[in-house]
Amino acid sequence: MGAFFCLLLLVAFLACFYGAFLLVLCWMARFSPTFSLAAAPFLWVGFEYLRTYLLTGFPWCLMGYALLDQGSIVLLSRWTGVYGLSWLVLLINSMAAGLLLTPFRSPLRRSLAGLFLVLAVAIISLWGMEETNPAGTSVRIIQPNVSPDQVWKEPEKTDILDELGQLSREKESGIPIGKREAELGMLVWPETPAPFYFHHDPDFRLRLRELARQTRAVFLFGFVDLRSSQRTGEPDPYNSLAVLSPKGELLSQYDKIHLVPFGEFVPYPWLFFFIEKISTEAGNFVPGKTRSMADLGERGKIGAFICYEAIFPDLVRRFAREGATVLVNITNDGWFGDSAAPYQHLNMARLRAIENNRYLIRAANNGVSAIIDPYGKVLARTRTDEKTALQGTFSFQKETTFYSRNGDIFAWGCIWISLGMGVIRVRV
Repeated sequence: MGAFFCLLLLVAFLACFYGAFLLVLCWMARFSPTFSLAAAPFLWVGFEYLRTYLLTGFPWCLMGYALLDQGSIVLLSRWTGVYGLSWLVLLINSMAAGLLLTPFRSPLRRSLAGLFLVLAVAIISLWGMEETNPAGTSVRIIQPNVSPDQVWKEPEKTDILDELGQLSREKESGIPIGKREAELGMLVWPETPAPFYFHHDPDFRLRLRELARQTRAVFLFGFVDLRSSQRTGEPDPYNSLAVLSPKGELLSQYDKIHLVPFGEFVPYPWLFFFIEKISTEAGNFVPGKTRSMADLGERGKIGAFICYEAIFPDLVRRFAREGATVLVNITNDGWFGDSAAPYQHLNMARLRAIENNRYLIRAANNGVSAIIDPYGKVLARTRTDEKTALQGTFSFQKETTFYSRNGDIFAWGCIWISLGMGVIRVRV
């Protein structure tokens, strides 16, 4: 019942954005239906941007993702992010609505103007095409399919470590590194499926360093870190990701910056003081503060982020802006169960690859794990709820997109245009 109540809170919160959009749209329509339809695409993007950040933000399945598999038009996101695609969807539908609502007011002229706009957007999208390096670096993604309801005791932790090690070494599918020691490859485990502590468990640390040396791979894995709090003196938990070199040395550690509200922490505890009393799943993780990346020299850096951070466009594009030449997303989607959410999560990660012109390696505990190219194409993937290892190739990309370099300029432009149109509405 507690979880159901939390779900209702989330539904009510998200419904406010749609209600507010329609309220403003109807207010403008009282002045002029045509004026309100012209404002609709800008208003929509403005409210989507608010949804991305307000009260920690929850930009799940924004409108623009509907265009993900609709040809080269999706490349508009390299200029505008997902918000430009949302704007385009609302623009086309607003023009169609305008033709139906005012059929005798120059419909031909407006249809031609709409066609011109769509062609202009298509041309701009093609400018977003970047040259892609041929995929030649091997990667091996491990999907252990560990149940989130698993009760962890020492025998179970040892068993899952043995299984992960076996999947990482299996020769039938090949290991991430080639025959020559100089070749670079990558081994990726998902977001920690078990309470692993790299800095506080000597046996776990020794196993993983040995695995990196055996596979001669750059090794990424999730774990829980514990660090003493300056405020309380008690150890604070961090949802972390480490990168080991082929020699087993620690190259970098990234602490998850954007935590899941009510899952990994309780936001605004003064307001949601009752959550801990109705749900025992609310964690007390502490957010990280820096985008730490593993530097691979001439190849660039690995920009790795955790779980649903993939749905935040600005968070991911900052990795590319700061030198990441490949993106890695580790996640544990087992909490979604048998629903559409794992596939939605995958599609949102695909758009991050397009926006930033980067290969994206995705390792999920129970699926969908995938290798995604800079155009959002899934080169290889797993099924959900299977224990497997996925083998494939990718390349390091160094050219950055306009969106990677400049961020949400388009979304802010829509907000200012919306405010300007609101001022016009008030004054007329």
